[in-house]
Amino acid sequence: MPRTEFTVSLVGRPNVGKSTLFNRITGKRRSITYGEPGVTRDLVSLPAEHDGKRFRLVDTGGYLSGERGDILSKVRGQVLRAIYESDAVIFLVDARDGVLPLDKEIATILRERGKRFFLAANKVDTREGQESATQFHELSVGTVYPLSAEHGTGVSDLLDAIIPLIPDSVPEEEGTDETVARIAVLGRPNVGKSTLINTLVGYDRVIASEIPGTTRDAVDVLVTYGGKRYQFIDTAGIRAKRKTESVLEKFSVLKSLDSLKRCDLAVLMIDGPEGLTHQDQQILRYILLEERAVVVTANKADLWAGEEERRQGIRRIREGLGYASFAAVVPTVSVTGKGIPLLFKKIEEAFGSFQNRVTTSSLNRKVSTFLYSLPIPTRKGRNRAFYITQVGVMPPSFAVFVKDREGVPDSYTRYLQNKLRDRFGFQGSPIRIMYRER
Repeated sequence: MPRTEFTVSLVGRPNVGKSTLFNRITGKRRSITYGEPGVTRDLVSLPAEHDGKRFRLVDTGGYLSGERGDILSKVRGQVLRAIYESDAVIFLVDARDGVLPLDKEIATILRERGKRFFLAANKVDTREGQESATQFHELSVGTVYPLSAEHGTGVSDLLDAIIPLIPDSVPEEEGTDETVARIAVLGRPNVGKSTLINTLVGYDRVIASEIPGTTRDAVDVLVTYGGKRYQFIDTAGIRAKRKTESVLEKFSVLKSLDSLKRCDLAVLMIDGPEGLTHQDQQILRYILLEERAVVVTANKADLWAGEEERRQGIRRIREGLGYASFAAVVPTVSVTGKGIPLLFKKIEEAFGSFQNRVTTSSLNRKVSTFLYSLPIPTRKGRNRAFYITQVGVMPPSFAVFVKDREGVPDSYTRYLQNKLRDRFGFQGSPIRIMYRER
């Protein structure tokens, strides 16, 4: 898909403050910041604005040379890709450390690629710090911008220098008025979430590795499939609290759960042959608490020994969904893309149900046989329903007018939800029911 936004990437060595500056410029704490190098790995991007000009800012992992480790080499590849795809680059250095060989290497890479870059010396909080920033002129740059990403000083001067490069208006892409579904992919570590995202976009957009805990940030990725656009969010694996050891992993899990607040639909990815574990059910409870549409994908389906074992495995997974039995279960192989067409079909079905609205006349006509004839069991005695109307979508929300709204049991709410599904579908979507007194 052609890029229409002016893009600025943040590059530099590990632990120079790129994520802190990213959060400062975008005004959101999207990138994880922590006091150790190598926290950021994937490319995290957000829209930003300064002096009336809009652009997209990309946070990158710390660049390291000479490393041959699987993850570190992939991080370096992500940084080089970000540089290649950017219109401008903010090259961030640490004024306290001075000019290091790795800074010289990054400056050489930027010049060789002919990129317009702005050198910003971070962690300048004093007059002495401003003087130390001048040493970076040896990198053959015209202007060094001293700043403090943590406190915000000097950031405006840096952005003032970039703004003239941004066109006054960018032509909008055709079809941008469509409703783009926001889809968070959640699951335990190492079930194939990042591999699925890379398969969907056709290249290594996020770092995938067999090492659990590779993904740390929640990464937004725009995917086009079947002529439609979808906003996927790749998330860090969610382990049980008792197994979450490091502070950094706790931050990553919080980012994963926070993605539920800004998505419409959650894809819960599980290890199909392993089955629905207790932790999978806990993640499912998080999804239900946020009242998001949901599709379950049983990944690694190629590891089932034959068709019969696959059918039995899917059946056991469905039986373990409990209150989320309305969710479809789709067997997939994220490495090869097997099952992806069916996955998108179920995503469309669930997202459609999430937005579905039923007219009041149709609603009352089709529910009259069960809503008004059955008394509502309460501890206070007989109670009854008079009227039902839909009051919202995302999720579909219904108000039931009753004689007495106090003490209506949860079992009756589930009874109404099941009846509404029987009449109107709502497959893949939760249903919210509220009681009001007539």
